[in-house]
Amino acid sequence: MLFDLQSPRRRRVVRITFGALAAVFAISFVLLGVGTGGSGFSISDLFGDGGGSSGASAFEDDIDAAQQQLAANPNNTTALAQLVTLHYQAGTSEVQVDQDTGQQTLTGDGKQQFEQSVDAWSKYLKLSGDKAARGPASIAYQAYYALAQADFSDAVSSTGTSEQLQGLQATIADLKGAAGAQRVVAISQPSLPNWAKVADAFFLAGDTAGAQAAIAEATKIDAKNGGKLQDQLKNSQQQGERFTNAIAQLTKQQQQIQSGAGAGAGATGGANPLSGLGTGGLGGGGGL
Repeated sequence: MLFDLQSPRRRRVVRITFGALAAVFAISFVLLGVGTGGSGFSISDLFGDGGGSSGASAFEDDIDAAQQQLAANPNNTTALAQLVTLHYQAGTSEVQVDQDTGQQTLTGDGKQQFEQSVDAWSKYLKLSGDKAARGPASIAYQAYYALAQADFSDAVSSTGTSEQLQGLQATIADLKGAAGAQRVVAISQPSLPNWAKVADAFFLAGDTAGAQAAIAEATKIDAKNGGKLQDQLKNSQQQGERFTNAIAQLTKQQQQIQSGAGAGAGATGGANPLSGLGTGGLGGGGGL
């Protein structure tokens, strides 16, 4: 396996790293307005009312209609923008609710809807370029962040090493996608909160240069408060660094094992080192 389960020190480092990451996702959602009314939606909007597949089916006709328009004209940016929103809305209705705890978790179908939302966004952005609209960009940001939570949750709950690593890598890609989509929003509607969201997502993704560029833009708008963002986002920056360092270290270890250099170091056995981290589902701004 990729993780050295025989080493108590490594198990402790993994628990601390990913436990801290879970907390940072929760903090980011609450403090930076991810999933708050600041961008026109709320946590309850994000997860709906637990309607499940019956809720998602309400969007099927509209999705089919937009797809037909796109089939007739692959360059139809209006249809693509509609699909960004429709798939996102369908995804928000795909949750499962634990009857005992009330915890909400995204279903596989819901995750697929979010993936289709960001796929439509990518195609829309490629066609629209600098003319990309703020509306679909804002929706894409929300969809990417929901995917980041889902992928992180998959990683920490997985019992397979390769699945864990893939989940963590997918989380980074989701966060970079969120940062890119929010950047479109911030360019269209410059404000300190909008650029702060860009910086936060970049920091969590381990992209310090992208985050610093966003902070510079925020400072142009509000020099006093923009200058405070570096300190306010310090936790996200540190966690992003730990995140990417962990992926790099685990990837190197995997390569050593595959080449035979690390034979015996990653023996199978023992409990999942990412278990017990409190994935917390997706509801209520809780941790991943």
